[in-house]
Amino acid sequence: MSAKPTPPKMPRFLPTLTEIVHPPGVPRKTRRATPVLEETLWFVMQRVDLVLERRIREEADAMLHSVVDERIQEASARLRQELEPVIRQAVIDAMKAQEKDSK
Repeated sequence: MSAKPTPPKMPRFLPTLTEIVHPPGVPRKTRRATPVLEETLWFVMQRVDLVLERRIREEADAMLHSVVDERIQEASARLRQELEPVIRQAVIDAMKAQEKDSK
């Protein structure tokens, strides 16, 4: 059996930061956000979320619609190309059969 590793020993005394140090060039916050500010910010963000979601859905729907239309047109053209010779031959055969019957 292998022995369990022992955790490292923690020092008895850990230094504690007692003053706030502001690096040069970093603006200081002079006061904390008030509850009214937080509530207003939350409300505005909720509205932004709703508008963004609606706009993203509209754009995605438009893009999807465009892609589907392109694919339908491509498939339609390809099917038309494949069907035309078959239909042509069927019409020719039908006309020949009609000529035989009329004689």
